Amino acid sequence: MNLIKGQSVSKKVFYLLCLVMVVCRFMLPRFDTHDVLSILSWDIFGYYLYLPATFIHHDLGLRNFLWVQQVLDNYHPTIGFYQAYMGPAGDYVMKYPMGLAILYFPFFAIGHLAAHIFGYAADGFTMPYQVSIAFGSIIYALAGLWFLRKVLRCFFSDMVVAICMIIIVFGTNYMHLTAFDGVMPHNYLFTLYAMITWYTIRWHDNQRWKYALAIGLLCGLATLVRPTAGVIVLVPVLWGVWGSPEWKKKWRLVTGNYLQVVLMVVTFCLVVGLQLLYWKAHTGKWIYYSYEKGEQLEWIAPYLGKVLFSYRKGWLLYTPVMVFALAGFLPLAIKYRRIFTAVFVFFLVNLLLVSSWPTWWYGGSFGQRALMESYMILAFPLCTFLEWVTGKNKVLQGLFFTTILLLAALNLFQTWQYYNYILDSSGMTKGYYWRIFGKTSVKDADRRYLVPSLDNEEKEGLPAAEKFTSRVLASYDFEHPSKEELAGFCRDTANSGTYSIRMNQDRAFSPGINIAYKELSKRDFAWIQACGYIYFTCKPEEVVCGLVVTCNQDGKSYKYRILPLEKASLKPFTWNKVCLDYKTPYLEDQSGTVQVYFWWHGEKEVLVDDIEVKLFEFD
Repeated sequence: MNLIKGQSVSKKVFYLLCLVMVVCRFMLPRFDTHDVLSILSWDIFGYYLYLPATFIHHDLGLRNFLWVQQVLDNYHPTIGFYQAYMGPAGDYVMKYPMGLAILYFPFFAIGHLAAHIFGYAADGFTMPYQVSIAFGSIIYALAGLWFLRKVLRCFFSDMVVAICMIIIVFGTNYMHLTAFDGVMPHNYLFTLYAMITWYTIRWHDNQRWKYALAIGLLCGLATLVRPTAGVIVLVPVLWGVWGSPEWKKKWRLVTGNYLQVVLMVVTFCLVVGLQLLYWKAHTGKWIYYSYEKGEQLEWIAPYLGKVLFSYRKGWLLYTPVMVFALAGFLPLAIKYRRIFTAVFVFFLVNLLLVSSWPTWWYGGSFGQRALMESYMILAFPLCTFLEWVTGKNKVLQGLFFTTILLLAALNLFQTWQYYNYILDSSGMTKGYYWRIFGKTSVKDADRRYLVPSLDNEEKEGLPAAEKFTSRVLASYDFEHPSKEELAGFCRDTANSGTYSIRMNQDRAFSPGINIAYKELSKRDFAWIQACGYIYFTCKPEEVVCGLVVTCNQDGKSYKYRILPLEKASLKPFTWNKVCLDYKTPYLEDQSGTVQVYFWWHGEKEVLVDDIEVKLFEFD
């Protein structure tokens, strides 16, 4: 390792960035302990719950759920408790792994001590805990930048490293996920990745036991924070290799220091084993999948295009400056071959993993947060591209740095939009993006372009104040039953024509309407209104029946809605018209259908007739 001399500029930039990030932390304190916007809320509540459960209530299995309920009632850290589920052994099992809780622990301890000193409730959620965890995240972030600088200075000039640090902090969502939302795992993983890379370099230069121990410990801890982060082991495994001579040299290095390699592996397994012990103690199984059934990786990278380019969370749309990092892979392969293999393979495998998660937008954030920690590794090709640019003529340099300034300004402005609820955290669409582009305020009329909520309990209706054009998309009048279906149809009572259909134990689902999703509208979403007629031969409240609208794609139901007719104040012995307004979900892949039908799951018979679907588009 040849550390390049002359560090003054990058060191000054580092201190400046430290100051900026600390100031930003004060700009958005979010220490309100009675709101879902507090530090320890939503997913963080789940990552953190290990600590009060273990050290305050001595109840890691949440067997006495009363204290958890009191936290939910007093502090409202989440809407709906999804952070732990009842396991097969009767204990609650934490949804998230314990790695972040381990990293939180020093600052949890400081907050616990401060709560006792200053007279706050020592329950894990009062102000001292929130403040301590928040500023602990800043310390981790600054440590990450420090190690980033140390790593890059091993290969690149001081000025290139300084520019690279500025681009990452101001030109990407790094600032959002460190100074503002730094308690999320991405901040901690960035720092762990930087430290792993640093000790990988050190070990390859000087095979010392402490470096081997650090690599195993840090790789295990990264995996314990997020299992897919275990892909970082590719960096030490592939570091320094390119062609056959380098592979042979790496093999000699490994076999010549096999005891240190064994130490890395054993340390890694011991750290990861902490999670296995937890699962064994609280589920009876060494390996336990703690996420919901529908939350699992789908092979291979079916959401790659969306992760990279979509308006909802496209990485290169919201962080376009990283195009230069991707462009830097070519000069990296030419000039720094021994770095290239580890960096490129890590990036490719990590991107494929990120693109295989069904919730590919990863919840609320500015931009594609699941790729932020990989900026540590992408700093290598970014620096290489900067080296290439700085070797060109002044015109090209001027054009490049002007572009960088504009992209950084756009990033900071959109970060501001995000924290002022203009740029939406998870519901962006193409239409909404361009309606709020460059704006400092948003109108209600703009928000209709957002991705509709998928909350099945949410009621919605056509905005009365809007001007719509409408047309009938499809209808089904039940007038042409086949011979096999005829026995289930009714001829003596119909809303129109000759036939209606009987809904009873022999027929729980009515025939209905299937509309190809791509035929609905060329816009990001559309309002439809599904109507039908129903005839009760008893009191309506004695029948359990509903009008259903849902979108189906690849065997999955998106945005299922049902109008419960037993609660609709309808009349017996007459035809009742019932209607359900439905805002179609935003699906970039518009394969699939919208389905409309009646669902009967009661005891007494009803008749249904004349289903119709109208499309409403605003002018």
